[in-house]
This record gives sequence, structure tokens and C-alpha cells, in this order.
Amino acid sequence: MNPSAPCYELVETPFGEAAIVWTGNAASPRVLQVFLPARAGEVLREIRMMFPGAATKSCNAVTKLGEDFLAFMEGKAVSFDAAALDLSRVTPFHKKVLQALTNIPRGKVSTYGAVAGRAGAPGGARAAGQGCAKNPFPPIFPCHRVVRSDGSLGGFGGGLKLKRALLEMEGIQFDKNGKVMPEFILR
Repeated sequence: MNPSAPCYELVETPFGEAAIVWTGNAASPRVLQVFLPARAGEVLREIRMMFPGAATKSCNAVTKLGEDFLAFMEGKAVSFDAAALDLSRVTPFHKKVLQALTNIPRGKVSTYGAVAGRAGAPGGARAAGQGCAKNPFPPIFPCHRVVRSDGSLGGFGGGLKLKRALLEMEGIQFDKNGKVMPEFILR
């Protein structure tokens, strides 16, 4: 197999099938994308569309990342190792957004506007939202922890049901209107 050809490992979670796509070799894998859980077959279709010719294969580092991903999806506190992530396809501003996401602790959320400010773009809430939407490594960069300024969920690639479930597993509480309670929002 060509060492630069993409490979993937599927991860079964309580929310459905997820995947990690990587390239390189077992000694130095480079993770290209993490796919959030979806119904069986959906993630594989996305992989085939985005990474034609990708084959199922694993290595110790990818298996460990998959185990951590599963633990996270089961509600456990996880400290992800980001060393193998390939950020070469991420724009400089979106890298700043991803870095800002790492500063949102478990049990808290931040707003798109606050993330934009931490990424050096005050007033750039929409740009921060795009950075979250284009995050190739959820939940390693926890974009699910970003909400609208009024506490409503906003968007999420895995769907709002998954976003809310992840936040609830992290201890976030919602009011009767489905908005994050103010005491959980970092400004």
C-alpha cells in the first residue's frame, strides 16, 4: 500500500459510527480528519467522497486516538494528544480559532464572538463560526463548546442533538427554552 494513500479506522460510539482518516506509516501517522458519529454507512460515504481510495487500516497511534474518542463520546474527561494531527489544510485564521477552542474547559461553553476575539478578530463571530464549521478534528478541538451569544446552540456538524448531548455529558445545564444557562458561558 502507498504510504501516502489515506487510511481510515472506524470507531463505534453510543451515537453511531465515527472515523479517523490518516496517512503516512505506523511509525509516524498524520491524522487528516476526524468524522463525528453518524448512522451506519454515512461516515463511510463521506470518507469515500473526500478521500477516494482510502482503505481501512490502523496503527497504535490511531487506535489510541480512537479509544480516546470513544471514551469522550461515552462522557469521560479525555485529554487528546494532538501531535499526529495534520493542520496543513487549515488556514492561519482557522488555526487561531482552533487554538482558542482548546481554552474552553470541560463544563463551560464560550460564544462565537468571544472565540473570535481570542483568535484576534473582535467582532468576527461569523468568521469564528466558519472556523468551527470547518474544524477537521472535532472534539479534539472542542467546537461543540461554542454557542450563540444568547446561549442557543448555533450549529454543529454532528447535529444539534449530538451537540446538546455532549454538552450535557460535560455538565452543562439548559434552561426551559433550550439555551445554555448563563453561569456556564465564558465571555
